[in-house]
Amino acid sequence: MNRIQQRRFMLCVVALPLLVCAVASATDRPANVAGSWNVSVSGEAGSAQQTIVLKQEGTKITGTFQRPRQSGPLAGPVDGNNISFHVSTRVPLDYQGTVDGDTMKGMMSGKGKTGDWTATRA
Repeated sequence: MNRIQQRRFMLCVVALPLLVCAVASATDRPANVAGSWNVSVSGEAGSAQQTIVLKQEGTKITGTFQRPRQSGPLAGPVDGNNISFHVSTRVPLDYQGTVDGDTMKGMMSGKGKTGDWTATRA
């Protein structure tokens, strides 16, 4: 190897681990879900429009859930792009899904029934 090839090789040896660490740490960060969201639910019990307002501290989310007939607090984790939260209302609800920028989607359940949900940042 000539001197230029050796330098290029050394640069690759040093840069590759740094690049791998940067990509790994970027995928470990929780998605940013803080803010207001408009949620649409459809399933066995019909369809409904809901609003959630989320606060986020790292991987922990808390907030409020509002719907025409019931409202209450919610809490859960965000793990990368995966989100789940439990809503404490007259009829407890559980949501699981994925985050993609300003949209979320997934499955929800409550009172033995299930449905699909989508959300867009308000």
